[in-house]
Amino acid sequence: MIEVAMVIAIISVLAAIGWGSTRQQMPRYRLIQASKQLKSDLVHLRNLAVQTNRETRLTLEASPGDCDEVEEYGGRWSLFAGDRSRQSSSWEYLPIDTESDGSDDERGEGSVVLDEGGNRQARDVCLNEWGVIRGPGSGSENSIVFSPRGWLTNPATDFNSEGYMELTLSNQAAARDGVEDKVKVLVTRAGMVRLHSTLGHEMSDNPVGVGATSKAR
Repeated sequence: MIEVAMVIAIISVLAAIGWGSTRQQMPRYRLIQASKQLKSDLVHLRNLAVQTNRETRLTLEASPGDCDEVEEYGGRWSLFAGDRSRQSSSWEYLPIDTESDGSDDERGEGSVVLDEGGNRQARDVCLNEWGVIRGPGSGSENSIVFSPRGWLTNPATDFNSEGYMELTLSNQAAARDGVEDKVKVLVTRAGMVRLHSTLGHEMSDNPVGVGATSKAR
C-alpha cells in the first residue's frame, strides 16, 4: 500500500508540473495560431484575386487598442471579393456566392473574430492598432487590397520605410509577466507574406516572401 501511495503521489506531482507548463504555453500557442490565421487569410485572398480576376481585400475591423492594457484581448478582420478587376463598386463577404442567387447571404468564410465568444476566440491574444491604412480609392480605409496580378494596390503611404505593411499581434499573458512576445505579419507590395516573432525567430513553417534583411518595396 505504501508503494502504491508513493506511485500515486509521484504521478500527481508530475501531472501538476505538466499542467502548469501547458497553461504557460497555451497563450503562446494561441498567438501563433492567430498569426498564422491572418497570414493564411492574406495568402488566400491573393490567390483568389489571381484565380477569379477580381479584386480582393482584407479589412481590419476592430482592435482593443494599443494592447498596453494587458487584460484586453481580441481583434477582428473581414475578407471580401470585389465585383471588378479594379476599382470595384461593391464587395461581398467570402465565400463568393452572389453570382448564384444575387444575394450575399453566405458569410461563413468572411469574418474572423478573436474576441471572447468569437468564431476564432484567442484568449490573451491582442491585435494591435494598425495606424493609418488609407487603401486604394475611396471606401477602402483599413483595407489591404489585392489586384488580379497578386500585387497590393494600396498607396505607398500605407507601407513602412522598409517596404512592408505591418500588423502586430501580442501575447498578453507574457506581457503580464514582463515579457514582450509579439508576432509581426509583414506584407510586401508584391503580396508576399511572412511572420516574424519579437523573440527573434521566424514563425512560418514555410516562409513566403522576402528574407528578414530585405528592403523590398
